[in-house]
Amino acid sequence: MSISAQEINYTPSKWSKRFDETQVLMHYYKFAKEITADARKSLKCKLNVPYGTTERTKYDIYGTDLPKESPIFLFIHGGYWQEGSKDIAAFAAPIFVRKGIKVITIGYDLCPNVKLGNIIHQVKTAVEHILKYASSLGCRNIWVSGHSAGAHLAASLLFDELWLDNMTKEGHLNLLKGIVLIGGVFNLKPLVDTNISTALKLTKDEIDTYSFTTLNTKNNTSVQQLKVIVTIGQCDSPGLINESRECAQKLVTMVDHVEYIFLRENIDHFDIVEKLTDEEFVLTKLILNNILHE
Repeated sequence: MSISAQEINYTPSKWSKRFDETQVLMHYYKFAKEITADARKSLKCKLNVPYGTTERTKYDIYGTDLPKESPIFLFIHGGYWQEGSKDIAAFAAPIFVRKGIKVITIGYDLCPNVKLGNIIHQVKTAVEHILKYASSLGCRNIWVSGHSAGAHLAASLLFDELWLDNMTKEGHLNLLKGIVLIGGVFNLKPLVDTNISTALKLTKDEIDTYSFTTLNTKNNTSVQQLKVIVTIGQCDSPGLINESRECAQKLVTMVDHVEYIFLRENIDHFDIVEKLTDEEFVLTKLILNNILHE
C-alpha cells in the first residue's frame, strides 16, 4: 500500500534521528513494555480497575501505598486511536511515585472496534471516575496528560463545556489543576485520505467536531484556575509540530494559563515520553515542579 507525502508528514517514526523507522518503533515498544513490567513488580499498584464494561475500559494505579492526599498524575497512551495500551504506558510511574505522586494509566477501546466518539466518551468517563475517587481520598490535585492521540483525548476535556460544567456542579473540577499535551494530534482533517484514517472510519461530523484547532470557540466560557502545557520535540513529524503550535494558539483564547514548550536536542515523538523515566529531563522536571508546588 503506497504512502502519500501527507501521511509521511504525520508518521512520527519517519522523523527520528536516533534510529530508522522500524528500529525506533521496536525500541519504543520494548522500552515501554520493560518499564511497565518493572513498575508493576517494584511499586505498590492496583491493576485493571474498571470504569466501563469492556475489557479495555480499565485503568492502573501506581503508588497505592502513598498517603490518601497524594497528588495524582493521569497518563493517556497514544497510537492514533487504534494501537497502544495502558499495559505499556507506565513511563512516569518510577520517578513520580518516588516523589510522592500516584500515577494512573488509562486504557480505552480502539478503532475500528469502536468509533472515535466512543473513545472520547470513555476517556471522559474514566477521568470523571478518577476525579470522584480522588475527591473521596482528599487528594491535593490531579494533572491529566496524554501522548500523541492520547493528547487529543486529554484535550477533549477542555473543549466539552457540558462535561466541564457537570464536573464543576459535582464539585470535582477544582481538583483538576493541569493538563499536559505531549506530541499531540489535534486536527483530524489532514488525516483524511491517508492510510492512518482507514481504521478510524471518520464521519464528516466527527472530523468537524473533534478537529480542535479549527473549532469555533469564540463563545466558549474561559477555563480558569487550570494550566495547560503543550509540548513537542524537535524531531517529531512536521504535521504534529505544526498542530501543537496551532493547539497552543487556540487554547490561549479560552484557557487562562497556557505554556508552549518546543523541546530541542533531537527529542522525537517517542523519547519525549521515554525520558519521563529520567528525573533530569526538562519535561519531567517541569511536570513534577507544577504538581508538587501546586
